[in-house]
Amino acid sequence: MLAGCARKQPRVVPNAPEPLAQPCRRMQRRMVFRAGGLVVLLALLAGGGWWLADQAAFVTTSDARVRARMVTLSAEIAGRIEEMPVEAGDRITPGQVLVTLDDAKAKLALAAATLDLKAMEAEVARERLSADVTRERGDQRVAAREAAVAAAAADVAAAQAVYARSEADHHRASTLHASGVVAQAAMDRATASLEVARQTTARAMAEETDRRAGVGEAAAEAKEADVALRRAEAMAVSAHALQQRVALLKVELKQHRVTSPLQGVVDEVFAEPGEHVAAGARLALAHGDAMWIEANIKEPELPRIRVGAEVEIHLDAARGVCRGVVERIGDAATSEFAVVPNANPAGVFTKITQRVPVRVRFGAACGQARPGAMATLRIRAS
Repeated sequence: MLAGCARKQPRVVPNAPEPLAQPCRRMQRRMVFRAGGLVVLLALLAGGGWWLADQAAFVTTSDARVRARMVTLSAEIAGRIEEMPVEAGDRITPGQVLVTLDDAKAKLALAAATLDLKAMEAEVARERLSADVTRERGDQRVAAREAAVAAAAADVAAAQAVYARSEADHHRASTLHASGVVAQAAMDRATASLEVARQTTARAMAEETDRRAGVGEAAAEAKEADVALRRAEAMAVSAHALQQRVALLKVELKQHRVTSPLQGVVDEVFAEPGEHVAAGARLALAHGDAMWIEANIKEPELPRIRVGAEVEIHLDAARGVCRGVVERIGDAATSEFAVVPNANPAGVFTKITQRVPVRVRFGAACGQARPGAMATLRIRAS
């Protein structure tokens, strides 16, 4: 058709007016428009097909944020800041001293408590030594009194033997005197001897009783060691209380130095040397080197995600794409973490698609990752 139009083109006459109707030119324009429309339609179909394939192969979300272990550094006690050798952007290591508070009073209190403890321990040692000496002295007295009791018992036995012999001699002399064989003088001597033996036995028994009472007194003196030992035990309790106080003062002295609990970077500093800070006041904010991305995924997309799935990460603060892996899928929806519950007192229910947190681990290739930075994720669907 276009070739026929080309053969039937009218002869162009110079300075002649253009004809009002040109059917072939209009036909050419229609053909161009139709071809262009077909190309656009094919492009739209190709784009739609690609979009559908992409949606089937990936779960995409822009509700993702870089997370890290954020730590607020604060002092456990009040005091004046003497040194603060870190600034925002400095790297820190575990145990590094970040803030030093004035500890003069704490050192004096610790020294005084240490002296009190030493004095109390000396008193305890003295009382225990006194108890040992008293017990040893009492044991010796008890042993001596028991030996004296044994000697007195022997004297009683000897006196009783003499008394028994004298009694027998008196009985025999009485019998002989009644028969007239023994004179009255012999009888009187036998009687006197018996009386002397009786008195000697009584004196020996009294001496034994006195010696036995001495054993009780010595045993009572020996028990004074127990009293001294009880005093030492009471002092030992006081000494233990002082030990606890010294330990507490050592802890308080250590609290005058705020150390880093992690390896990372200082994000912000909120105080300066010379300021007096209260207990628990924020001094600095830091984050650890370990970072991850937490994305909030819609519930319907969860069946398509598995732990270990590959993730394409587009950081808003960086160009290009880095890679990651799904590390964990949350066990509760984000609405459960809200401080204020979403009550429905009116009784009107509107279903809202919930989101579940998914943690993504990434490597050093995501070099521009910073805590709080936003990201777009493409998680390969399973």
